[in-house]
Amino acid sequence: MLKNKRLGLLVLMLSIGFLLVGCSRRPKLLILNWGEYMNEAAIEAFETRYGVDVVVSLADSNELFYAKVKSGTTAYDLVLPSDYMIEKMVEKDLIQKIDMTQLTNLTSRDLYMQGVLDIMDNMDDATEDFFVPYFWGTFGLMYNKKVVGLETSLEANGWETLFNPAKRPQNTRVGMYDVPRFAYAAAMLYQHQDPNVLSQASLKEAEDILSHASFNVWADDQLKKAIQAQNLDLAFVYTGDLLDVLYTDYQDGKTDDEINYELYIPEYTMGFMDAFVIPKKARNVELAHQFINFFLDPDIAYLNASVVGYAT
Repeated sequence: MLKNKRLGLLVLMLSIGFLLVGCSRRPKLLILNWGEYMNEAAIEAFETRYGVDVVVSLADSNELFYAKVKSGTTAYDLVLPSDYMIEKMVEKDLIQKIDMTQLTNLTSRDLYMQGVLDIMDNMDDATEDFFVPYFWGTFGLMYNKKVVGLETSLEANGWETLFNPAKRPQNTRVGMYDVPRFAYAAAMLYQHQDPNVLSQASLKEAEDILSHASFNVWADDQLKKAIQAQNLDLAFVYTGDLLDVLYTDYQDGKTDDEINYELYIPEYTMGFMDAFVIPKKARNVELAHQFINFFLDPDIAYLNASVVGYAT
């Protein structure tokens, strides 16, 4: 009987041991990010160096970033919104200042490329201490090279090919990014107007343009994949979207001759910048600073960008 009790106790202790092994007690860094926007190898390198677990959740729009941070249901330690959403988060007191003295890899503002500096200079001065740039880029028109006459039209007409059905080949399937500010800005550029100027008259003009553009699809990340799969012929996208699907096709063994898509960037287009911010409700603020600093290391930045396809 005593032997059985000892055996039972041993089994119980072993079970508890297995449970402790299965449940990691390492600190967790919670990140809210875009999909396919960070090299997992870089994340694993950070986990190994600092002995932590990084948990990445995904959102597909800045508006969803805002909603999740505002709700506070999950206490994210780092979020990567775009420039305009950073301004809104600062205004609504949702994010905290970043202690730049902890970022040893950020020695000078001069490290940033001119495009990044241009975007930063157009942001509210009150946001300066609340973010650290991550990736940046422009917007363009991704298209199916197999559609006869489409490339020629883009080169001759630019934005007009997207908005004017008469300027593109018949039955061209067209997609627009489902973000109001992107649609408005593109419509204004099509009209050779400043997209940073907003009025009731310009809103009405943009509405008229968009309603007559005959878009087949309003979507986001699905646009690049639809063109890759030849289910769409022309779409407004982030320029990095092309590299994203291109890298995937190269990894699958496709050659340049088998790639059916290309990117056209109009002479006048828009720029964007996504950046690290730390929410007010973050629980691991010091660890968040370490993660930002880690991704500012040139070797890690290169490792990260080599997979993602955007400019650091």
